[in-house]
Amino acid sequence: MHRLLTWRESVLSRIRSFEYSQKNAVLVPVAALGVGGMLVCWLRSRHKIKTLEMGDGWWGSGERLLKGREDESIRPFKIQTSDKEIEDLHRRLDQARYTPHVEGAAFHYGFNSSYLKKVVSYWRNQFDWRKQVEVLNKYPHFHTTIEGIDIHFIHVKPSYVPHGQVVKPLLMVHGWPGSFYEFYKIIPLLTEPAKHGLNEGDVVFEVICPSIPGYGFSEAPHQQGFDSIAAARIFHKLMNRLGFKKYYLQGGDWGSRITTDMAQMLPQSVRGLHLNLVFISNQGLGRLISTMLGAYVPWLVGLSKEDARRIYPFMQKNVYDVLRESGYLHIQATKPDTAGCGLNDSPVGLAAYILEKFSTWTDKSFLNKDDGGLESKYSLDELLTNVMIYWVTSSIVSSMRFYKENFSKDPFQAARNRIGVHVPTGIAAFPQEIIHIPRIWAKDVYKNIITYSYMPRGGHFAAFEEPKLLAQDIMQFVRKVEQL
Repeated sequence: MHRLLTWRESVLSRIRSFEYSQKNAVLVPVAALGVGGMLVCWLRSRHKIKTLEMGDGWWGSGERLLKGREDESIRPFKIQTSDKEIEDLHRRLDQARYTPHVEGAAFHYGFNSSYLKKVVSYWRNQFDWRKQVEVLNKYPHFHTTIEGIDIHFIHVKPSYVPHGQVVKPLLMVHGWPGSFYEFYKIIPLLTEPAKHGLNEGDVVFEVICPSIPGYGFSEAPHQQGFDSIAAARIFHKLMNRLGFKKYYLQGGDWGSRITTDMAQMLPQSVRGLHLNLVFISNQGLGRLISTMLGAYVPWLVGLSKEDARRIYPFMQKNVYDVLRESGYLHIQATKPDTAGCGLNDSPVGLAAYILEKFSTWTDKSFLNKDDGGLESKYSLDELLTNVMIYWVTSSIVSSMRFYKENFSKDPFQAARNRIGVHVPTGIAAFPQEIIHIPRIWAKDVYKNIITYSYMPRGGHFAAFEEPKLLAQDIMQFVRKVEQL
C-alpha cells in the first residue's frame, strides 16, 4: 500500500511538472515576443524623425470666418504706378534735409551723407520708375489668399524643355531688407541654363519666389504672432496649391530660417534644401571647447584651414563685428513701429537705412569707402528698385515687425532647436557673409549635408551679387541629390 501511494505521488508530481513546463513553453516565448516588441518600438521611436508642428493660422483683419471656404484662386497681378505716386516721391526727395557727416567717417557711422546726396540726385533726376516697373513685370506675378491675407509671388517656368527632361520646382525665399527682386538675375540661369553657359542640360527649374507676408506686395498680417513658422506653413500651402507634392527650397537671411522651418515641418515634401546662410543656436560647452582649441589646432576639432581663416580672431569676427552690424536687429526686435514710422514717411531715410545694409553686408571692408562700395557690386537702378518696392507698398514697418514676432519669445527655447533637419541639404558659404558656420557646426542641426561649398567671393545678398556662382552651386547640389 505504501509503495502504491509513493508511486501515485510520483506520477502526479511528474504530471504537474509536465504541465508547468508546458505552460512555460507557451509563456516564455510570449513574454520574449512582448519584450522584443517593446524594444523594437522603443528603438523605432528613437529613430523616428521629429517634425515641427504645422498648426494653422489666421492673419486677416478681424475674426476668422467660420462659414465658407477661403478663396483658393490664383489671380494674375501686375505692378502699376501713377503720376501721383511719382510726383509725391519727387516732392519728398526735393524737401530732404541732410546732416553733414564727420570728416573721414566713410561708412563707419552709417550711410555717408555726401554720398547719400548723390544717390538722391540720381533718384530724383535719372532713375526711371516706370521703366523699372516694366522690368519687374517681365516675370508673371500672382496673388492668392492664404490664412486670410493675400500672398504675392512670381512663378517662372522654362520657355523650352528638352524631350525627357524633368523640370524641378524650386521655391526661393528672400530676407530683409531684400525682396523677390533679388532673384531676377538668377532666375534665367536656373530656368534656361543652356542659354547662359550652364548647359550640362540635366538640371532645369521652374522658380517660385514669394514675398514674405508684410514685405512688398504680400499683405501684412493683421494679427500678432506672425513668425517664420507661420511663413513656412503658408509657403507649404502655396506650393501645394500650385500642385507640387515635392520640391526644392533655397534661402538666405530670413529665407534660410523659413525654408529650414519648412524642412522641419514637412520633410516628406522637401526634396532638398539649399542655403547660403545657416542659423544655429547650440552654444554649449562642446562648442566653447571647439572654438578655443580651433584657434590653435583646428584639425583636432574638425575645422578646415579655410574655416579657421574665416572664424578667427574669434572675438573680432564673431562678437565685435556682429555687434556693430546688428544694432538694427535690437530696434526691430523690440519697438519696430517707432523707428519704422519715420522710414515710412521719408524716402531718403528709407534709402539710407536699407542701402547701408547692401554696403557692409556685401563686403565688410566697404565700411572704409566714402561711397560704401555700393556701385562696385550693384547699379543704382538695381538698388533703388529694391528700395522702391518697400516705398510704394509702405511695407517697411510690417517687414521690421517680422523681427519682433520671431524674437518675442526666447529663440533658444524654441521647439525647432530640438528638431534636426534630415532632408538633403546643401550649404554655400560665402566669404563676406556676416558670420561663418563651419560644416562641423552646421551638422548639429543639418544631419544630411550633401554639399558644403566654400564660395570664392560674395557676401550676404548672394543671388543679387553673385547669381552665377549661386546658380552653379544649387545645380551641383541638386545633381547629387537626384543621384541618391
